[in-house]
Amino acid sequence: MKQILKWPAVCSLLVLMGTGSTVAQDEGEGPTAFPVEIYVCNFNEGMGHAELNQWADKWNAWIESSTPEPYSAWTLTPFYFGEDQDFDFIWLGTSPNAAALGRAYDNYLTQSGDLQPEFNKFATCGAHSNFATVNIKEPADDGDSSSFVLSFSNCNVAEGKTMDDAFPVLQAWSEYRTGHGSGSGMWVMFPAYGGGKADFDFKFAVSHQNHAALGADYDQYAQGGYAKAEELFSGVLDCDVARVYNASTKRDGIPDSE
Repeated sequence: MKQILKWPAVCSLLVLMGTGSTVAQDEGEGPTAFPVEIYVCNFNEGMGHAELNQWADKWNAWIESSTPEPYSAWTLTPFYFGEDQDFDFIWLGTSPNAAALGRAYDNYLTQSGDLQPEFNKFATCGAHSNFATVNIKEPADDGDSSSFVLSFSNCNVAEGKTMDDAFPVLQAWSEYRTGHGSGSGMWVMFPAYGGGKADFDFKFAVSHQNHAALGADYDQYAQGGYAKAEELFSGVLDCDVARVYNASTKRDGIPDSE
C-alpha cells in the first residue's frame, strides 16, 4: 500500500491512546512518544565485537566524565534473519525525549574528541534513522537488563483503515499475550528521520527476556494464539515475518524516574 501514515499520524495515535496505555502519564494526559535511533553497521575487515565492546567502555567513561544526558544504548546482532540482512550489528539508542537526545548529541559532536574517529576504525554504518516510538506493553522485569531478545516486524494498515482502527487491535493483542503469561514488551515505531521512502507504516518491536521466553510465546501462539491473531489483525493490519536479534546493553543511562 502507499505510505499514508506520515509523522503527523503519531499525534492522532497519542490522542487515541489517552490514559489507557501503559505509558500514560498524569490523569487526563496522553502518553508521550519518545525517540529511538538506529544505526545499521558492518565491522571493518578484521574487526569485531571485541573492538566494539572496548570502544563502548571508553564511550561510557567519557559520558560519565562529562555532563551525562539520559541515554541508553544496545547493540543488536542478527539471530533469525533473511538474505537481505547484510549487516553485522545495529546500534539502538534512546532518550526519554527528543530534547534530551539532542543535548546528548550536541555534547558528543563537540566534546567527545577522538571517539568517533576511533569508532570509524572498526565499523562503518550505512544508515542512521530515527523513530517516534510509543510503548504498548511494558516488558516484565527479571532483574537482568544486560541482554534480551528483540524482534521487529514491518506493518502496514489495510486500505481504508487508519491507526484509529489499528491501535485497539494492538492493545487487544497486548492484553491477550499478558493474559496468557507473556512477559514480552511491545512498541510501535513510526519513521521520523532518515528513512527515505519507507514501504511500511510502522515497525512493531517485541522484546523477550531470553530465547526461552521467546520460545514460550512461540508455543502459545502455535497452540491457539494464531487464531486470536487472525481474529484481531485480519483486514486491519498486515505485518511481515519478524527478524530476531540478540540485544546486548551498552549503556543503561535513563534514571527510573524518567
